[in-house]
Amino acid sequence: MKKQRWLPCIIISIIMIISFTGCANNHKYRSSGMEIYYISNEKLVTEQYQNNHNRGEQLVEELLGKLTRQGEVKGNNSAIPEEVSVQGYSIVDGIAKVDFNQKYYELSPKRELLCRAAVVLTLIKIKDVEYVAFTVNNEPCKGKDGRLLNAMDETDFVSDIGNKKEKPASDFVLYFANEDGTELKEYNMHNVSYGDRTKEQFVVNQLIEGPKEEGYSVTISPKVKVLSIVTANNICYVDFDENFLTEQSQVPGKVVVYSIVNTLSELDEVHKVQLSVKGETAVEYKNEISLAHPFIRNLDIIEQAENVESDEMEIIEIK
Repeated sequence: MKKQRWLPCIIISIIMIISFTGCANNHKYRSSGMEIYYISNEKLVTEQYQNNHNRGEQLVEELLGKLTRQGEVKGNNSAIPEEVSVQGYSIVDGIAKVDFNQKYYELSPKRELLCRAAVVLTLIKIKDVEYVAFTVNNEPCKGKDGRLLNAMDETDFVSDIGNKKEKPASDFVLYFANEDGTELKEYNMHNVSYGDRTKEQFVVNQLIEGPKEEGYSVTISPKVKVLSIVTANNICYVDFDENFLTEQSQVPGKVVVYSIVNTLSELDEVHKVQLSVKGETAVEYKNEISLAHPFIRNLDIIEQAENVESDEMEIIEIK
């Protein structure tokens, strides 16, 4: 690939932007490898990849090479279609620029959005990269609506990219802390419309907003911001800003973590939950819980209803 230098204007794209805001990630590289985004059945999926370079333009080139090829898993198609070629790339002032040929504009709206999301979500994990910008033939790239696509980061995308059809109202099960904060307590929401957000975004946002009924305690501070939520391969990746560590609630750390994990695990597509802070998983929450590995649902921490069976037996006996 021929490298080219380019200094774009940093304007965060308003296309597909979600309500979450956050800070740029300064420590995103993880020695355990990188996640490459592919397209399978018109959805984004990821595969773990052990990269050869750690940072900079060499890593950009390496990851772009992966994005133009099929994944190791059958059915995981390349994010960048064969007819679209990468003509150049660079990193300037924290912005990774990728230049495509004219064929990029011939992609269908949904395929273009999936391609764009996969490239951004892959490259944004590089330590040197704070934003990703696209150009076509060295000119600023335009979206299907004619607007310029400027610098993007992970907050510009949602996990069900491209799915704009109206969603039916749903039932949700959330887990807040009980009144004394020692265990989790089931919190039910019925026939709820969650708008343009994904289910993952909706339930985590509800945890931050807190319960609207008595008998529950808040688990996440309202000052905490979600930088991104993406579900891939049945793992939900939730990235918080630094307030997740500094603005801690009064309930035990274990209750906070499993409030998030158990709530997300109620969704059919989520089997595990990986938490991170500004992209970093090599941290400990409340200096006691490592975020290094994905969490699975914990049923032992949920408060059990008391005397349900005995009450039913008494009624039966009275009859």
